[in-house]
Amino acid sequence: MLKKIKVEDLVLGMYFCGFEAAWLDHPFWKNKFLLKNDSELRQARASGIAYCWIDTERGLDVAQEEEAADSAAQLQETQPSALEPEHAAAPPIDAVLLDAMALRETAKKATKAMFSEARMGKVLDMERCVSVVEEIAGSVIKSPNGALSVLRLKLADEYTYLHSVAVCALMVALGRTLGLDETACREAGLGGFLHDVGKAFIPHELLNKPGKLSDEEFSQIKKHPELGYKYLSQDPNVPDYARDVCLHHHEKIDGNGYPEGLRAGAITLYSRMAAICDVYDALTSDRPYKRAWDPAEAISAMASWTGHFDRAMFLAFVKTLGIYPVGSIVKLESGRSGFVIRQNAQDLTRPVLKVFHYDDSMTVTDTEILDLLANPEADTIVARGGEEWARLSHLDAMQLLSTGVPT
Repeated sequence: MLKKIKVEDLVLGMYFCGFEAAWLDHPFWKNKFLLKNDSELRQARASGIAYCWIDTERGLDVAQEEEAADSAAQLQETQPSALEPEHAAAPPIDAVLLDAMALRETAKKATKAMFSEARMGKVLDMERCVSVVEEIAGSVIKSPNGALSVLRLKLADEYTYLHSVAVCALMVALGRTLGLDETACREAGLGGFLHDVGKAFIPHELLNKPGKLSDEEFSQIKKHPELGYKYLSQDPNVPDYARDVCLHHHEKIDGNGYPEGLRAGAITLYSRMAAICDVYDALTSDRPYKRAWDPAEAISAMASWTGHFDRAMFLAFVKTLGIYPVGSIVKLESGRSGFVIRQNAQDLTRPVLKVFHYDDSMTVTDTEILDLLANPEADTIVARGGEEWARLSHLDAMQLLSTGVPT
Protein backbone atom coordinates (compact mmCIF):
# COMPACT_ATOMS: atom_id res chain seq x y z
CA MET A 1 0.00 0.00 0.00
CA LEU A 2 1.34 3.44 -0.89
CA LYS A 3 1.93 5.78 2.03
CA LYS A 4 3.04 9.40 2.10
CA ILE A 5 5.74 10.17 4.69
CA LYS A 6 8.27 12.86 5.48
CA VAL A 7 11.60 12.40 3.71
CA GLU A 8 13.33 12.77 7.05
CA ASP A 9 11.50 9.61 8.22
CA LEU A 10 12.99 7.38 5.51
CA VAL A 11 15.06 4.45 6.80
CA LEU A 12 16.88 1.52 5.23
CA GLY A 13 14.51 -1.28 4.33
CA MET A 14 11.71 0.99 3.11
CA TYR A 15 10.53 0.57 -0.48
CA PHE A 16 10.81 4.05 -1.99
CA CYS A 17 8.11 4.98 -4.56
CA GLY A 18 8.96 8.55 -5.47
CA PHE A 19 9.14 12.05 -4.08
CA GLU A 20 6.20 14.41 -4.01
CA ALA A 21 7.91 16.35 -6.81
CA ALA A 22 8.56 16.11 -10.53
CA TRP A 23 11.04 13.38 -11.50
CA LEU A 24 13.38 15.89 -13.11
CA ASP A 25 13.72 17.72 -9.79
CA HIS A 26 14.95 14.84 -7.67
CA PRO A 27 18.32 13.01 -7.55
CA PHE A 28 17.30 9.41 -8.28
CA TRP A 29 17.24 7.88 -11.75
CA LYS A 30 14.75 5.20 -10.79
CA ASN A 31 11.54 6.04 -9.00
CA LYS A 32 10.88 2.72 -7.22
CA PHE A 33 13.47 0.71 -5.34
CA LEU A 34 14.43 -0.74 -1.98
CA LEU A 35 16.47 1.63 0.18
CA LYS A 36 19.50 -0.42 1.16
CA ASN A 37 22.48 1.92 1.53
CA ASP A 38 23.30 5.08 3.42
CA SER A 39 24.23 7.07 0.31
CA GLU A 40 20.66 6.79 -0.99
CA LEU A 41 19.34 8.07 2.32
CA ARG A 42 21.77 10.98 2.28
CA GLN A 43 20.78 11.88 -1.29
CA ALA A 44 17.09 11.79 -0.39
CA ARG A 45 17.51 13.97 2.68
CA ALA A 46 19.75 16.43 0.82
CA SER A 47 17.18 16.87 -1.95
CA GLY A 48 15.28 19.57 -0.08
CA ILE A 49 11.99 17.82 -0.88
CA ALA A 50 9.70 17.48 2.12
CA TYR A 51 7.60 14.41 1.33
CA CYS A 52 7.90 11.09 -0.47
CA TRP A 53 5.95 7.86 -0.97
CA ILE A 54 6.74 4.34 0.23
CA ASP A 55 5.09 0.96 -0.42
CA THR A 56 4.46 -0.63 2.96
CA GLU A 57 3.69 -4.00 1.36
CA ARG A 58 7.13 -4.23 -0.24
CA GLY A 59 9.19 -2.64 2.53
CA LEU A 60 9.13 -1.26 6.05
CA ASP A 61 6.48 1.08 7.39
CA VAL A 62 7.35 4.07 9.57
CA ALA A 63 6.63 2.07 12.73
CA GLN A 64 8.85 -0.86 11.77
CA GLU A 65 12.37 0.58 11.91
CA GLU A 66 13.48 -2.04 14.43
CA GLU A 67 12.85 -4.77 11.83
CA ALA A 68 14.92 -3.03 9.15
CA ALA A 69 17.81 -5.44 8.88
CA ASP A 70 15.77 -8.64 8.50
CA SER A 71 13.12 -7.12 6.25
CA ALA A 72 15.64 -5.43 3.96
CA ALA A 73 17.49 -8.71 3.45
CA GLN A 74 14.28 -10.51 2.52
CA LEU A 75 13.07 -7.80 0.19
CA GLN A 76 16.38 -7.42 -1.62
CA GLU A 77 15.82 -10.79 -3.31
CA THR A 78 12.67 -9.51 -5.00
CA GLN A 79 13.95 -6.05 -5.93
CA PRO A 80 13.26 -5.19 -9.60
CA SER A 81 16.03 -4.14 -11.98
CA ALA A 82 16.97 -0.46 -11.86
CA LEU A 83 16.01 -0.13 -15.54
CA GLU A 84 12.87 -2.24 -15.45
CA PRO A 85 9.60 -0.24 -15.53
CA GLU A 86 6.96 -1.30 -13.07
CA HIS A 87 3.21 -1.23 -13.47
CA ALA A 88 2.15 -0.87 -9.85
CA ALA A 89 0.14 2.11 -8.67
CA ALA A 90 2.30 5.22 -8.95
CA PRO A 91 2.52 8.29 -6.76
CA PRO A 92 1.54 11.68 -8.16
CA ILE A 93 3.52 12.30 -11.37
CA ASP A 94 4.75 15.31 -13.26
CA ALA A 95 1.58 16.86 -14.66
CA VAL A 96 3.41 18.45 -17.59
CA LEU A 97 4.75 15.11 -18.79
CA LEU A 98 1.40 13.42 -18.23
CA ASP A 99 -0.39 16.08 -20.25
CA ALA A 100 2.21 15.81 -23.02
CA MET A 101 1.84 12.02 -23.13
CA ALA A 102 -1.94 12.28 -23.37
CA LEU A 103 -1.61 14.90 -26.11
CA ARG A 104 0.81 12.66 -28.01
CA GLU A 105 -1.73 9.84 -28.12
CA THR A 106 -4.58 12.16 -29.10
CA ALA A 107 -2.50 13.78 -31.84
CA LYS A 108 -1.29 10.39 -33.12
CA LYS A 109 -4.88 9.20 -33.54
CA ALA A 110 -5.83 12.41 -35.33
CA THR A 111 -2.83 12.07 -37.66
CA LYS A 112 -3.68 8.44 -38.45
CA ALA A 113 -7.21 9.55 -39.29
CA MET A 114 -5.85 12.32 -41.53
CA PHE A 115 -3.65 9.89 -43.48
CA SER A 116 -6.51 7.39 -43.76
CA GLU A 117 -8.85 10.07 -45.14
CA ALA A 118 -6.21 11.12 -47.65
CA ARG A 119 -5.71 7.56 -48.89
CA MET A 120 -9.45 7.19 -49.42
CA GLY A 121 -9.66 10.52 -51.22
CA LYS A 122 -11.81 12.12 -48.54
CA VAL A 123 -11.70 15.84 -47.80
CA LEU A 124 -9.40 16.74 -44.91
CA ASP A 125 -11.12 17.44 -41.59
CA MET A 126 -9.53 20.86 -41.12
CA GLU A 127 -11.45 21.58 -37.94
CA ARG A 128 -9.88 18.54 -36.29
CA CYS A 129 -6.41 19.41 -37.65
CA VAL A 130 -6.60 22.98 -36.36
CA SER A 131 -7.81 21.72 -32.98
CA VAL A 132 -4.84 19.34 -32.67
CA VAL A 133 -2.39 22.07 -33.67
CA GLU A 134 -3.92 24.39 -31.05
CA GLU A 135 -3.35 21.74 -28.39
CA ILE A 136 0.21 21.09 -29.50
CA ALA A 137 0.99 24.82 -29.61
CA GLY A 138 -0.50 25.29 -26.15
CA SER A 139 1.62 22.45 -24.78
CA VAL A 140 4.81 23.84 -26.33
CA ILE A 141 4.13 27.33 -25.04
CA LYS A 142 3.37 25.97 -21.56
CA SER A 143 6.45 23.75 -21.33
CA PRO A 144 8.74 23.52 -24.39
CA ASN A 145 11.16 21.04 -22.81
CA GLY A 146 8.39 18.74 -21.57
CA ALA A 147 6.39 18.70 -24.80
CA LEU A 148 9.35 18.34 -27.16
CA SER A 149 11.04 15.61 -25.12
CA VAL A 150 7.84 13.54 -25.00
CA LEU A 151 7.13 13.95 -28.71
CA ARG A 152 10.67 12.77 -29.56
CA LEU A 153 9.96 9.33 -28.08
CA LYS A 154 8.50 7.22 -30.85
CA LEU A 155 8.79 3.67 -32.09
CA ALA A 156 9.87 3.03 -35.69
CA ASP A 157 6.36 1.99 -36.72
CA GLU A 158 4.92 5.19 -35.22
CA TYR A 159 7.24 7.46 -37.18
CA THR A 160 4.95 8.45 -40.07
CA TYR A 161 2.28 9.71 -37.69
CA LEU A 162 4.26 11.10 -34.77
CA HIS A 163 6.75 12.75 -37.13
CA SER A 164 3.98 15.11 -38.25
CA VAL A 165 3.14 15.85 -34.62
CA ALA A 166 6.77 16.41 -33.63
CA VAL A 167 7.46 18.70 -36.61
CA CYS A 168 4.38 20.72 -35.69
CA ALA A 169 5.70 21.18 -32.15
CA LEU A 170 9.21 22.05 -33.36
CA MET A 171 7.78 24.63 -35.76
CA VAL A 172 5.87 26.32 -32.94
CA ALA A 173 8.94 26.34 -30.70
CA LEU A 174 11.18 27.71 -33.47
CA GLY A 175 8.58 30.35 -34.31
CA ARG A 176 8.68 31.61 -30.73
CA THR A 177 12.47 31.89 -30.85
CA LEU A 178 12.23 33.81 -34.13
CA GLY A 179 9.85 36.26 -32.46
CA LEU A 180 6.77 35.34 -34.47
CA ASP A 181 3.46 36.32 -32.93
CA GLU A 182 1.01 33.74 -31.59
CA THR A 183 -0.99 33.55 -34.82
CA ALA A 184 2.13 33.03 -36.94
CA CYS A 185 3.41 30.32 -34.58
CA ARG A 186 0.15 28.43 -34.97
CA GLU A 187 0.24 28.87 -38.75
CA ALA A 188 3.76 27.44 -38.76
CA GLY A 189 2.51 24.58 -36.60
CA LEU A 190 -0.31 23.76 -39.01
CA GLY A 191 2.15 23.76 -41.91
CA GLY A 192 4.33 21.34 -39.94
CA PHE A 193 1.39 19.10 -39.08
CA LEU A 194 0.32 18.78 -42.74
CA HIS A 195 3.77 18.79 -44.36
CA ASP A 196 4.02 15.04 -44.98
CA VAL A 197 0.42 14.22 -45.87
CA GLY A 198 1.64 13.27 -49.36
CA LYS A 199 3.20 10.15 -47.86
CA ALA A 200 -0.34 8.79 -47.57
CA PHE A 201 -0.07 8.11 -51.31
CA ILE A 202 3.27 6.27 -51.10
CA PRO A 203 3.11 2.47 -50.58
CA HIS A 204 3.56 1.59 -46.90
CA GLU A 205 6.17 -1.08 -47.66
CA LEU A 206 8.26 1.51 -49.48
CA LEU A 207 8.10 4.03 -46.61
CA ASN A 208 9.17 1.33 -44.16
CA LYS A 209 11.69 -0.54 -46.27
CA PRO A 210 14.48 -1.68 -43.92
CA GLY A 211 17.25 -1.53 -46.54
CA LYS A 212 18.64 1.08 -48.91
CA LEU A 213 16.23 2.45 -51.50
CA SER A 214 16.96 1.98 -55.20
CA ASP A 215 17.10 5.09 -57.40
CA GLU A 216 13.63 4.26 -58.72
CA GLU A 217 12.24 3.81 -55.22
CA PHE A 218 13.77 7.08 -54.02
CA SER A 219 12.28 8.86 -57.03
CA GLN A 220 8.89 7.56 -55.94
CA ILE A 221 9.41 8.76 -52.37
CA LYS A 222 10.40 12.21 -53.68
CA LYS A 223 6.96 12.61 -55.20
CA HIS A 224 5.29 13.00 -51.79
CA PRO A 225 5.51 16.83 -51.63
CA GLU A 226 3.69 17.20 -54.96
CA LEU A 227 1.17 14.48 -54.12
CA GLY A 228 0.43 16.19 -50.82
CA TYR A 229 0.14 19.59 -52.44
CA LYS A 230 -2.28 18.22 -55.03
CA TYR A 231 -4.42 16.64 -52.31
CA LEU A 232 -4.48 19.76 -50.12
CA SER A 233 -5.27 22.00 -53.12
CA GLN A 234 -8.60 20.22 -53.58
CA ASP A 235 -9.83 21.73 -50.32
CA PRO A 236 -10.41 25.51 -50.27
CA ASN A 237 -10.29 25.42 -46.45
CA VAL A 238 -6.58 24.57 -46.43
CA PRO A 239 -4.56 27.82 -46.20
CA ASP A 240 -2.07 28.68 -48.93
CA TYR A 241 0.85 28.72 -46.46
CA ALA A 242 0.12 25.12 -45.38
CA ARG A 243 0.07 23.93 -49.00
CA ASP A 244 3.34 25.76 -49.60
CA VAL A 245 5.04 24.00 -46.65
CA CYS A 246 3.79 20.66 -47.95
CA LEU A 247 5.25 21.34 -51.41
CA HIS A 248 8.55 22.98 -50.44
CA HIS A 249 9.80 21.48 -47.15
CA HIS A 250 12.56 19.61 -49.05
CA GLU A 251 13.93 22.69 -50.82
CA LYS A 252 17.47 23.81 -49.96
CA ILE A 253 18.93 27.29 -49.76
CA ASP A 254 21.52 26.50 -52.47
CA GLY A 255 18.84 25.34 -54.94
CA ASN A 256 19.69 21.63 -54.74
CA GLY A 257 16.44 20.59 -53.08
CA TYR A 258 13.21 19.29 -54.61
CA PRO A 259 10.68 19.37 -56.19
CA GLU A 260 11.33 22.80 -57.76
CA GLY A 261 14.96 23.54 -56.89
CA LEU A 262 14.07 26.89 -55.30
CA ARG A 263 16.87 29.05 -53.92
CA ALA A 264 17.14 31.15 -50.75
CA GLY A 265 14.66 34.03 -50.92
CA ALA A 266 12.27 32.10 -53.17
CA ILE A 267 11.57 29.70 -50.28
CA THR A 268 8.94 31.01 -47.88
CA LEU A 269 9.59 31.53 -44.17
CA TYR A 270 7.47 28.57 -43.01
CA SER A 271 9.02 26.24 -45.59
CA ARG A 272 12.53 27.22 -44.49
CA MET A 273 11.50 26.47 -40.92
CA ALA A 274 9.98 23.13 -41.93
CA ALA A 275 13.16 22.07 -43.76
CA ILE A 276 15.08 22.28 -40.47
CA CYS A 277 12.43 20.77 -38.20
CA ASP A 278 11.72 17.90 -40.62
CA VAL A 279 15.36 16.85 -40.92
CA TYR A 280 16.07 17.12 -37.18
CA ASP A 281 13.14 14.93 -36.18
CA ALA A 282 13.98 12.40 -38.90
CA LEU A 283 17.58 12.13 -37.72
CA THR A 284 16.66 11.72 -34.05
CA SER A 285 13.95 9.10 -34.64
CA ASP A 286 14.25 5.33 -34.99
CA ARG A 287 13.41 4.19 -38.51
CA PRO A 288 13.15 0.68 -39.98
CA TYR A 289 16.48 1.24 -41.74
CA LYS A 290 18.44 3.17 -39.07
CA ARG A 291 18.78 3.89 -35.37
CA ALA A 292 18.02 7.34 -34.00
CA TRP A 293 20.93 9.74 -33.68
CA ASP A 294 21.87 11.40 -30.43
CA PRO A 295 20.18 14.86 -30.58
CA ALA A 296 23.48 16.66 -30.05
CA GLU A 297 25.09 14.63 -32.84
CA ALA A 298 22.20 15.58 -35.12
CA ILE A 299 22.63 19.30 -34.37
CA SER A 300 26.38 19.05 -35.01
CA ALA A 301 25.89 17.24 -38.33
CA MET A 302 23.23 19.65 -39.56
CA ALA A 303 25.48 22.60 -38.72
CA SER A 304 28.11 21.20 -41.12
CA TRP A 305 25.79 20.94 -44.14
CA THR A 306 26.69 23.88 -46.35
CA GLY A 307 23.84 25.30 -48.43
CA HIS A 308 21.14 23.11 -46.91
CA PHE A 309 19.44 25.41 -44.39
CA ASP A 310 18.83 29.11 -43.85
CA ARG A 311 21.84 29.80 -41.60
CA ALA A 312 20.28 32.45 -39.37
CA MET A 313 17.19 30.31 -38.92
CA PHE A 314 19.27 27.25 -38.08
CA LEU A 315 21.09 29.22 -35.38
CA ALA A 316 17.67 30.16 -33.98
CA PHE A 317 16.77 26.46 -34.01
CA VAL A 318 19.93 25.66 -32.02
CA LYS A 319 18.96 28.37 -29.56
CA THR A 320 15.52 26.76 -29.29
CA LEU A 321 16.79 23.26 -28.50
CA GLY A 322 20.30 23.94 -27.22
CA ILE A 323 23.67 22.68 -28.41
CA TYR A 324 22.91 19.62 -26.33
CA PRO A 325 19.13 19.19 -26.76
CA VAL A 326 17.00 17.49 -24.13
CA GLY A 327 17.56 13.75 -24.49
CA SER A 328 21.24 14.08 -25.46
CA ILE A 329 23.80 11.98 -23.62
CA VAL A 330 27.16 13.60 -22.87
CA LYS A 331 30.48 12.47 -21.43
CA LEU A 332 31.85 14.38 -18.45
CA GLU A 333 35.39 15.12 -17.33
CA SER A 334 34.75 13.11 -14.16
CA GLY A 335 34.14 9.95 -16.21
CA ARG A 336 30.43 10.00 -15.59
CA SER A 337 27.74 10.26 -18.24
CA GLY A 338 24.95 12.82 -18.27
CA PHE A 339 21.42 12.85 -19.66
CA VAL A 340 20.35 16.39 -20.65
CA ILE A 341 17.06 17.30 -18.98
CA ARG A 342 16.91 21.10 -19.26
CA GLN A 343 18.63 24.00 -20.99
CA ASN A 344 20.22 27.08 -19.48
CA ALA A 345 19.36 29.91 -21.85
CA GLN A 346 22.23 32.01 -20.47
CA ASP A 347 24.80 29.41 -21.62
CA LEU A 348 23.78 26.64 -24.02
CA THR A 349 27.04 24.78 -23.34
CA ARG A 350 26.06 24.25 -19.69
CA PRO A 351 22.69 22.46 -19.51
CA VAL A 352 21.10 20.76 -16.51
CA LEU A 353 21.97 17.05 -16.40
CA LYS A 354 20.96 13.91 -14.64
CA VAL A 355 24.44 12.41 -14.20
CA PHE A 356 25.20 8.76 -13.52
CA HIS A 357 27.66 5.89 -13.65
CA TYR A 358 26.79 2.60 -15.32
CA ASP A 359 28.44 -0.83 -15.41
CA ASP A 360 28.66 -3.57 -18.04
CA SER A 361 25.22 -4.87 -17.06
CA MET A 362 23.82 -1.35 -17.65
CA THR A 363 22.97 -0.91 -13.97
CA VAL A 364 22.77 2.82 -13.28
CA THR A 365 24.24 4.18 -10.03
CA ASP A 366 25.33 7.42 -8.37
CA THR A 367 22.69 9.60 -9.96
CA GLU A 368 22.17 13.24 -9.16
CA ILE A 369 20.85 16.41 -10.75
CA LEU A 370 23.70 18.69 -11.83
CA ASP A 371 23.21 22.23 -13.11
CA LEU A 372 26.45 22.96 -14.95
CA LEU A 373 25.74 26.69 -15.00
CA ALA A 374 25.04 26.96 -11.28
CA ASN A 375 27.95 24.63 -10.42
CA PRO A 376 30.65 25.29 -13.06
CA GLU A 377 33.40 23.72 -10.91
CA ALA A 378 31.48 20.48 -10.30
CA ASP A 379 32.07 18.91 -13.72
CA THR A 380 32.47 19.73 -17.43
CA ILE A 381 31.16 18.25 -20.67
CA VAL A 382 34.08 16.89 -22.69
CA ALA A 383 32.25 15.14 -25.53
CA ARG A 384 28.89 14.23 -27.00
CA GLY A 385 27.58 10.72 -26.42
CA GLY A 386 29.14 9.28 -29.57
CA GLU A 387 29.43 5.51 -29.34
CA GLU A 388 27.80 5.58 -25.91
CA TRP A 389 24.54 6.68 -27.54
CA ALA A 390 23.85 3.19 -28.91
CA ARG A 391 24.28 1.67 -25.45
CA LEU A 392 22.55 4.35 -23.41
CA SER A 393 19.82 5.82 -25.64
CA HIS A 394 17.18 3.52 -24.10
CA LEU A 395 17.64 5.50 -20.86
CA ASP A 396 15.94 8.42 -22.62
CA ALA A 397 12.61 6.75 -21.85
CA MET A 398 13.43 6.69 -18.12
CA GLN A 399 12.19 10.26 -17.95
CA LEU A 400 8.71 8.84 -18.50
CA LEU A 401 9.03 5.29 -17.17
CA SER A 402 10.14 6.51 -13.75
CA THR A 403 6.93 8.48 -13.38
CA GLY A 404 4.75 5.52 -14.32
CA VAL A 405 3.69 7.08 -17.62
CA PRO A 406 3.65 4.47 -20.43
CA THR A 407 5.85 5.14 -23.48
